[in-house]
Amino acid sequence: MTPAHSKLTGRDKEALAIQNADKAVALGRLMLGEFDCWEDYLKPATTDYFCLPRRQLKAGNADVRKRLHKEIDAFYSRNFVDLRNDKIIALYEEIVSARGLEVPLAKFEEKYGKVKREVLEGNPAHSTVSVTLWGLKFLFPEDLLSKDILSALVLMSESKGRLTTYESEQHHSIKNKTDEFLPYIRRVEFAQRAIVLSCFNLMEAYLNGLAWDYCQSNDLASLSHRKVKLLTDTSTASIRDKLTKYPAIIAGREDVAIDGVSDFLDIIKPFRDSLVHPSPFSAPEKFGGYQKLRKLYELDYHVSIMAAASTVLVIKGIFQLIEGSDESPKWLNEIEEWLSAHGVESS
Repeated sequence: MTPAHSKLTGRDKEALAIQNADKAVALGRLMLGEFDCWEDYLKPATTDYFCLPRRQLKAGNADVRKRLHKEIDAFYSRNFVDLRNDKIIALYEEIVSARGLEVPLAKFEEKYGKVKREVLEGNPAHSTVSVTLWGLKFLFPEDLLSKDILSALVLMSESKGRLTTYESEQHHSIKNKTDEFLPYIRRVEFAQRAIVLSCFNLMEAYLNGLAWDYCQSNDLASLSHRKVKLLTDTSTASIRDKLTKYPAIIAGREDVAIDGVSDFLDIIKPFRDSLVHPSPFSAPEKFGGYQKLRKLYELDYHVSIMAAASTVLVIKGIFQLIEGSDESPKWLNEIEEWLSAHGVESS
């Protein structure tokens, strides 16, 4: 107890106990996404408990003892390992000041308490803890980027479907209908490019995340300087080096072969490069000498589907090697399901 608290009267201590209990309950409800507005969450911070009528205060105190403590303990014990009362109040106050919270998982656990592993449900160590009116969430790039791919796949498929009625008509008969179908053609083409770009963004996010997680949880002293630099300097390492070297380093092997890596790099990557570095100049001979503009124009439905399937195949291979399982990352499941529903094999 602090010196300030030691000077409180019995009634004041009672009021403070009720206020802290209300803050703890409010934090739990916020994490469950039960509030419609911040004003409701802020009530324990804006209410003057020390001026409440005695009868109301006593009723609140009884409620604390009979119900709230049980609710508080049950919620926090289900979700956290060692989130103490003082940490709960501190977390409540931090969220009050910013109307929400976004903090790296490692920093959150260092400052407040550990999240139970079953609550994380396989979310990576580089996740960000987010607390908003939508509740407690764990954000990480792989999840967001996989949803980008899925959204683009859906947009491409739906827009392509809207064009089928025009495909059966004679060319000369639909010339005066271009205003009807051109928007769908543009959406298809946009989605195709978005898929290829997002596939590479996802692949790099996954590999960078693996490297970071490995560096945070392992002693790098046993690795060569070259390998340490490759893992820690992700901004200068090429996607080729990451794909061909990260899995072996992280799995603790001298060399590994991941299915689909060659196709991803040799077939899909030139299309991505034509989008990121569009140019009438040809690629250097050491990269195949292909015409970049031709790759850009040739990027179609089949290329985008191939990119998505190739991305799934490679990530699954790396994940299964490192985790020693036959499963996929949970954030990859929806893309796998979409591909399977459309008759595309990714394994």
